[in-house]
Amino acid sequence: MKNLLLTARNIIALSLIGIAATSLSQAVVKLCGGIDAEVRMVIAATALMLIMIVGVAIYDKVVAGVKQKTMLRFAGFDPVVQLWGVLLLVSMSIVLAPLMRLLPDVNPNVPDSVIPILYVVVVAPILEEVLFRAKIFSVLRSTMMPSGAALLSALMFGVMHGSVAVGIEAFFAGIVFSYIYMLKGSLFAPILLHMMNNIMAYVIMSFSYQDRTIEDYIGDLPMFSTIYIVAAVIVLCGAVHVVVTLRKANKIVVNGGDLKELSKPKR
Repeated sequence: MKNLLLTARNIIALSLIGIAATSLSQAVVKLCGGIDAEVRMVIAATALMLIMIVGVAIYDKVVAGVKQKTMLRFAGFDPVVQLWGVLLLVSMSIVLAPLMRLLPDVNPNVPDSVIPILYVVVVAPILEEVLFRAKIFSVLRSTMMPSGAALLSALMFGVMHGSVAVGIEAFFAGIVFSYIYMLKGSLFAPILLHMMNNIMAYVIMSFSYQDRTIEDYIGDLPMFSTIYIVAAVIVLCGAVHVVVTLRKANKIVVNGGDLKELSKPKR
């Protein structure tokens, strides 16, 4: 019961930090009235992320009192794991495509200048992973099992993206990022995967035209059924391994261990 109340406190506090950060970032944007619209968007998004990171870090230190250190080391690069993460993300996008067609259309602005593009593919992945995987995940797992913290931080990650369609994809992507984060014991791994995901998303949005998306073109292919089945099998295999990894993480924490044990090579 105590942990449930503390978890509720953490969720409320994180929500309030998000609301305050949104208001402050909007105030920052108002000070940049004469700047290009795309650059203002970058400033607003960067300010939002930085304010939230600082706010959550202060809450983490002063109130939550997390005992386990977050895995902030920039190590653990593994090409196989990165490729596996990309394969999972692409397969999930294909599997979710029919659902996305049923949801209200979302027409995001595709950046076409250097600064916004750099923000989307480089800066945003770094800031978002520091916020959601390192800090928010850390706060949540102070009163929850790693599996619950991973799912809840992924849900918050999805909600932050605004629209229902983008939020659903972001939620599942957030689960993959948390999974990779724990699997490799390093923040560098999900940051790199997040960058690759955003690059793919940018390319897809850039090639979308005449109100049609890449999913629409794939859906027109005679072999779409085969592609969909293969993607579904990959997602199913990934889901099984995610569950196994989360259960291992829970067991490690219950036994008083450190999550970094997940990433240690077996002897």
